[in-house]
Amino acid sequence: MPDVGLFTATEPVSSDTPVIIKFSVEVGGLPVYQESYDVDTLREEDKADPDKIAALWLRRLRCVLESRDRPGFSAALTSCLATGMCGDHGQSPGQKVIDPLGIPTEDS
Repeated sequence: MPDVGLFTATEPVSSDTPVIIKFSVEVGGLPVYQESYDVDTLREEDKADPDKIAALWLRRLRCVLESRDRPGFSAALTSCLATGMCGDHGQSPGQKVIDPLGIPTEDS
């Protein structure tokens, strides 16, 4: 939280203060994948296509779940996040990660 006073602690965050969402995957406490998103940009993307933004966030979760037991976890995860396909060592062909809202994968 930025520095605030006792009288201003509950006021909205100033529009010139960045608000960032971070997505991080760690293995044994060490980060292997990180992304960060500006909330203002996400807000505009959500207004433009809320179904797509929801499916892409779900893909992030499902890619981690699908990559968990694969050889080359970090490579499998990174490839899956980009393509929607999860293969050993990040190589295709792999298993299609189900996006319930139909966000296209590389093979569709």
